[in-house]
Amino acid sequence: MPGFVDNVGTGTKDVNRSNLAGARIALLVEPAPNFQIQISGQYQNIENNGYSSVDLVPGTYTPLYGGYTYNDFMDFGGDVKYRLLNATAEYEMDAGTITASASYAKYDVDFASDITSTYIPLARGVLAPVSEAVFGVPIDTLLPASSRAGSFFNPSADKYSAEVRFASKRLGPIEFIAGAFYTKEDSTYLANVMPYTAEGVPFASPFNYLIRTTTTSKYEEIAGFGNLTFYLTDNFDVTGGIRYAHNEQTSGTGGPGATSFFLPRPALTFDFKDNATTYLGTVRWRPLSNLSFYARAASGYRPGGPQTNSAPPPNAQTVIRSDTVWNYEAGVKATTLDGAFTIDASVFHIDWKDIQLNTLFNGFVLGGNAASADVDGIEVQMQLRPNELLTIGANMGHTRAVLTSITPEAAAVAGAAKGDRLPLTAPWTASIVADQQIPLSPSVTGSVGASLRFQSSMFATYPGLDPNPTQKLPELTTVDLRAGAVFDSGFTVQLRLDNLFDKFGFTNVDGAAGSATVIRPRTVSLGVSVNF
Repeated sequence: MPGFVDNVGTGTKDVNRSNLAGARIALLVEPAPNFQIQISGQYQNIENNGYSSVDLVPGTYTPLYGGYTYNDFMDFGGDVKYRLLNATAEYEMDAGTITASASYAKYDVDFASDITSTYIPLARGVLAPVSEAVFGVPIDTLLPASSRAGSFFNPSADKYSAEVRFASKRLGPIEFIAGAFYTKEDSTYLANVMPYTAEGVPFASPFNYLIRTTTTSKYEEIAGFGNLTFYLTDNFDVTGGIRYAHNEQTSGTGGPGATSFFLPRPALTFDFKDNATTYLGTVRWRPLSNLSFYARAASGYRPGGPQTNSAPPPNAQTVIRSDTVWNYEAGVKATTLDGAFTIDASVFHIDWKDIQLNTLFNGFVLGGNAASADVDGIEVQMQLRPNELLTIGANMGHTRAVLTSITPEAAAVAGAAKGDRLPLTAPWTASIVADQQIPLSPSVTGSVGASLRFQSSMFATYPGLDPNPTQKLPELTTVDLRAGAVFDSGFTVQLRLDNLFDKFGFTNVDGAAGSATVIRPRTVSLGVSVNF
């Protein structure tokens, strides 16, 4: 992926180029007509030499250095390595199908960035009162104001999961699913913040790390679940489901070699156990073979965890509870008998309780269950095929996501208030996609197509955290064009023109820091693929 952003700090052009490589293999074995085993493996490597960000004049959307540019004292980047193995076995019986699946996933991420503007002022504020007493030199000698800081983070994880379930066939008026699930996750997070001189030279030992720590986490969960569907008539049924889960967690941080602003960081370990029960209920009515209505209510949760402060202030939470959601949805699915037109529409309401947020409690930043929110919306998807060669699709969504409550302790950290919209949730999204096939010869079929996508303006943060106009991302409309040809030999060639009008669009912004993440400008690409 070619780059399009320049780093004016180092003079590197197109610094945010990336290399992506991956592979996937799948094997299907059928030892018997009613028994099959699928084995698959996948790996992917992504090398990012820079970032798709732009420095802005603080409080505006005007590029500070003009065009697609930012100013880092080094060309930082990041690498992602992902591995996945899966084995699934299915055995079909007269009463239903037994499915057993086991997976192993591993990811390893390395990313680095220039965090001078955040960490140098913070470190100087922490060290100034103790610099001469502890280190024997004034703060301007220990850590001059002109110093730079680079962060080097390395999160990695190994995850094992397994599931076994039995899905019955229709047994008179009922059918059901019953099963069990298990997962075990081991993760490690290496966090290093290194100081540099104004010229970009690393500090010498023992002051070569402002922060150096390793956070470890172990998560283990076992769950059982079951769904039961009862057919009141052939075209009207109700479903109820329940899932019970138990999880155990252990997290640790600090220890030998760990430092926080040049000071030793003690080893801390925290243990946590939790249970959660979730529910599902669905009503479905199909008055016609091509028309169905449904209504559904379902609950969900995000696991809680330990309070990672070894001595929290009095009356502070000692554990973080799970936050929970109840989702209520109703919709309709319909298609014409010839399949020329289909529509899928739904409305939903989400009730989110005990949201996990950072809170400011007696001068300490602590985790807590500190807010609630309501999310209401509507989604519509349509597809029109007036003939065998033309396909037109249209999607539309509207979402209203607002805080219904927040504690003063969380508001002090997030800058949020009751009634604020949740950040990075666009109220309106829409798209139109059209593709026309063109028979060119008995062995070649051409195609042309276009996509129009719209996203309304949305808040990037809470107003109390960033009072600048950049707290709200501008609306964005992009147009993509494509043309291609499919050959009977299996080859496909496609020419694409993305972001036709070269929109300078944003996906996120930090107005206070004066930086934003941007979309790719106008891009021309040629792709060739082959099926075999």
